[in-house]
Amino acid sequence: MSKARDAINEVVKRGLAPALKAQGFKKNATHFARRQGAVMHYLNVQSSQWNYGSEGGFYINAGVAFDELCVIDGKAPPVFPKYFDCQFMVRLEQLDTTLPAQFRVDDTTDLDAMAAHLASRVLVSFVEPLNGVDSLKSFGKTGWVQYIPWGFPALFHYHTGDVEMARRLVQREADRFADRGVTFEGVAQRLKLSFD
Repeated sequence: MSKARDAINEVVKRGLAPALKAQGFKKNATHFARRQGAVMHYLNVQSSQWNYGSEGGFYINAGVAFDELCVIDGKAPPVFPKYFDCQFMVRLEQLDTTLPAQFRVDDTTDLDAMAAHLASRVLVSFVEPLNGVDSLKSFGKTGWVQYIPWGFPALFHYHTGDVEMARRLVQREADRFADRGVTFEGVAQRLKLSFD
């Protein structure tokens, strides 16, 4: 195991793990998840593939998995999701623009300070907005629906009752990628949405 990986694991152990545990998250390696109602809130620390020696970096992926959308795909809701089980998936800096795209560690990194700062920002930018989000509909209160440009916003609007908005979003995606052969029907079929 590299020194960078050790440092990243220490940041998780000293900051994210206790902060998220206090908020009801369970941990599996550097993956964290909690269930609220019909929703799983998910966060993971992804080490950079370019970590070498004591120098390295990591990313924080945030996601939400919705039981309602899993069932539509014919899947059972995950007990402990993986990132790609989430229908809403972003990097943390999309939710908190004060954060860098990649967090860097080296021999000079103050691991305690980094751990405390990261735990604080995760609580404010990810955990607190999701408190009380226990269904697809209640996810709308976060204001995050539009943070993903394609797919998820149409799913969200369709399954929360705004079929016309979903139709517009499917058409927008089809128009945007028409030069690649994408059609309205193709997008709707991929998303399992039916329009009359």
